Amino acid sequence: MRSVSAKLVFLVTAPAAVFLFTAAGAEEAGFFASLDDAVSEARAGDREKASAALLQLAEEYPGEPSAFYNLALTYEFDKDGNRYRTENLNVAAAFYLQALAVDAGFTPARFNLAVVWHKLGYLDEAATEYRLVAKAGGDSAPRAEYNLALVLKEQGRFAEAERLLAEAAAPYDDVSRVRFLALLAEDAGEIGRAIRLWKRALDLDDDPVLTALAVKHLQALRGY
Repeated sequence: MRSVSAKLVFLVTAPAAVFLFTAAGAEEAGFFASLDDAVSEARAGDREKASAALLQLAEEYPGEPSAFYNLALTYEFDKDGNRYRTENLNVAAAFYLQALAVDAGFTPARFNLAVVWHKLGYLDEAATEYRLVAKAGGDSAPRAEYNLALVLKEQGRFAEAERLLAEAAAPYDDVSRVRFLALLAEDAGEIGRAIRLWKRALDLDDDPVLTALAVKHLQALRGY
């Protein structure tokens, strides 16, 4: 059966999970009604029932990656609804891989797979997936570039991480990027550059807690 992924819309739902929803045409009504039921079971905490329903959907719609995508999501959360604290992240990764086996261009699954690899400490695998998402472009590309820089930093590849952020769109107007560049500069021992970046962060940020953080870093650097 043909894939209907192109018609899907992604929404963040709290606190239980991030799931797939759509307002689809009549020909996909059965699929999306079943998907909605499975998602409701997952939100209610019945992962076993949700998983069984999603596996059945995956069998009935072999060209549709969203069943595997949602199945992976159910394994990203523990029984209390905390994301990435479960012991089942390897299972989640396996289902994201199955979603990508159905549709290699299904970017949400690839991005989430990269995050799961990152959380599990598989930095090379995470970097590979983040690069693919960034290369594909679209709304997820900036987040993938940012997360890739975090991975590179963890690998000790500070210059490459900084270059990646510096080449991204408007890096000095996004305060989160500026803070990250400042931290990279500190790690690299570039004290003058770090001071300039923290000053820029102060100019951009109006959050009192993050402003205090910038001030703390500036005070420490000036006494370096």
